[in-house]
Amino acid sequence: MGGNNSNLSLGQQVVIWAQGKVGKKVGKGECWDLAEAALKQAGAQTSNELGPMGDDADYVWGDSLAIKDVEPGDVLQFRDYEVKTTTVTKYVWDDGSTETIESEDIAERGHHTAIVNGMPDSNGVVNTLDQHVKPLGKVVQNKRLHTRNLPAATRSSTSKRKHPGTKKLESVKVKTTVTVEVSGQVWAYRPKARP
Repeated sequence: MGGNNSNLSLGQQVVIWAQGKVGKKVGKGECWDLAEAALKQAGAQTSNELGPMGDDADYVWGDSLAIKDVEPGDVLQFRDYEVKTTTVTKYVWDDGSTETIESEDIAERGHHTAIVNGMPDSNGVVNTLDQHVKPLGKVVQNKRLHTRNLPAATRSSTSKRKHPGTKKLESVKVKTTVTVEVSGQVWAYRPKARP
């Protein structure tokens, strides 16, 4: 493709190419390989051209911009990035008995690169195309990533659950609270054309 489709922006060319690689390994399967190849085929400057380089460098992928302004085809560079999602579910039976279950999910991006695959939603969640992440490892995957903390969000419902005392299936009120905490750094870049 090489940037020869004048009807598409660089970002559109980057994301369309990367979307075509979902489920496939690009290069050696490292996160950097995906972004480098996608920008190169679109005719954009790559991290190799923009520097700094090295196994532990915070790569530059174009013009810097705010996370809230990212568009499909932009590139995210992460450092010590972690998204911790805590879910607390409280069950309350008619007799006042309760049971609380807490779970935690952690998404880590220690030193990572991803391609933006959609506009951020109102909660700052952005779809990305990633390689070298769980669960599939060294193939391109569609992921969703929080870019900022979210205050506790609670929803209530009713369900059927075994009573902790009687062990009988009974109606129960369910209150689920989800909190998202983001730490570390992420930089956003808009691809720019080769001079």
